[in-house]
Amino acid sequence: MPGHPRGEGESVFSITDPAEMVGGVSGLARRIIPLVVASSLFMDLMDTSALATAMPALAAGLHSDPVQLRVALTAYLATVAVLVPASGWLSNRIGAKRLFLVAMAVFMLGSIACGMAQSLTGLVLARVVQGVGGSMMTPVGRSIIVAALPKGELVRAMSWFAIPAILAPMVGPPIAGFLLEARSWRWIFWINIPVGIIGMIAIALLVPRIERHPVKAFDWPGFALAGLAILSAMIVIETGALAGHLLPLRLLVSAGPLLLAILYLAHARRAAHPIIDIALLKLDTLRVSLAVGWLQRMAMGAMTFMLPLLLQIGLGYSAIASSQVLIAMAFGSLFARFLAPALLDRFGFRAVMIGFAALSSLLTAAPALFERGMPIWLMSVAMTLLSLFRSSFFIPAGILAYADTRSEDVPNATVLFTVAQQLSLGAGVTLAGLLLEAAPGQAAPLGADAFAMPFAVLAALSSTTLLILLPMRRDAAEQLRRRRI
Repeated sequence: MPGHPRGEGESVFSITDPAEMVGGVSGLARRIIPLVVASSLFMDLMDTSALATAMPALAAGLHSDPVQLRVALTAYLATVAVLVPASGWLSNRIGAKRLFLVAMAVFMLGSIACGMAQSLTGLVLARVVQGVGGSMMTPVGRSIIVAALPKGELVRAMSWFAIPAILAPMVGPPIAGFLLEARSWRWIFWINIPVGIIGMIAIALLVPRIERHPVKAFDWPGFALAGLAILSAMIVIETGALAGHLLPLRLLVSAGPLLLAILYLAHARRAAHPIIDIALLKLDTLRVSLAVGWLQRMAMGAMTFMLPLLLQIGLGYSAIASSQVLIAMAFGSLFARFLAPALLDRFGFRAVMIGFAALSSLLTAAPALFERGMPIWLMSVAMTLLSLFRSSFFIPAGILAYADTRSEDVPNATVLFTVAQQLSLGAGVTLAGLLLEAAPGQAAPLGADAFAMPFAVLAALSSTTLLILLPMRRDAAEQLRRRRI
């Protein structure tokens, strides 16, 4: 980016010649690279969705309590949370492409170990190994796409990169069910191996060489503080700030992440090369991306938690019937991958984000109007439109983070983006629980009227993104558009 001179020895996360980016297969490779890199995301998300489906079978196979198996899920998430801040430094030190291949190999080794586990302890340790690989795959994968493709192609590239995030939760449970009947729960993990091998071969062949330069010393104090702050925040979010315990204890525990975050910020201001570079927040496009993404993802995380409860408990629909609404939402997200890029090229980032933020905020309140006897197809249409609008918002919101980011700062920007993404989704689930507890008519069993206020609050929360977007400059991220108006 003009105006940002590179000093001797600074890390550079870019490729030198656009012709090298695709190895001479410009059109085809530019379309394939995002999908190839996304194979790691597919493994990660399919594993998580399939594991949730297979919990009873795992409990029986490992002679464990199904409730105790939650530690297998949280062990993975905690490992990812602690190690994500190191991904930016490692990608510059080792090389993004090489680190990505190593991360996939580690994740596959963890998958093999999960399938061979003979006890809950063995499964948890294997999930930790998976988490080591997973902590690098998604952030480094995003960075590779940003570095390997021209900025004018990022909108479409990120649209394709996100498709596995839509498909994996859809195909994970059916695949898990088939494998549980045809084989055993162990194959839920082993199915990652062919996917990973094919992905690694394709990455080795298609992803271009990305230049790297020597980087400064690793920020060990910052890594410890950032990791502890993120981990403690996840614990507070996952437990609802120790819901059910005495208020003084809950306040004390909730203050932990805030204190650690303050300590890290103080350290980052003094450190020459902090593990998470908060100086990047001076970029208005990155700040806007993180802020609006946080608010919308909180609403989405809460919606993901509350909608199945409303359909099955509040309205009395069966799990199969309610799943039709969730599947319809996935198709809305899929269609957004084609709609959003065309609109962004025509109208620009600010106009598209404001329009879809307003539409998604409006439809976030739609479930408050759902009632017994309402046809499933009607609810599916409403939620499909919500998913279409919200996904069409997330596409430009995610890419906006890189609009003014220098090539050498892409890994650090991706770390900030990934941490905010994970914490905001968890915060949304916690918010949903608090809203249901405070809602009128919340006594068990939950009735449909108990959900009206929570969904209205989520709609209001979603609409606050407009207050951030309206002051945004009209030419923001103009260089990311294919067509200049």
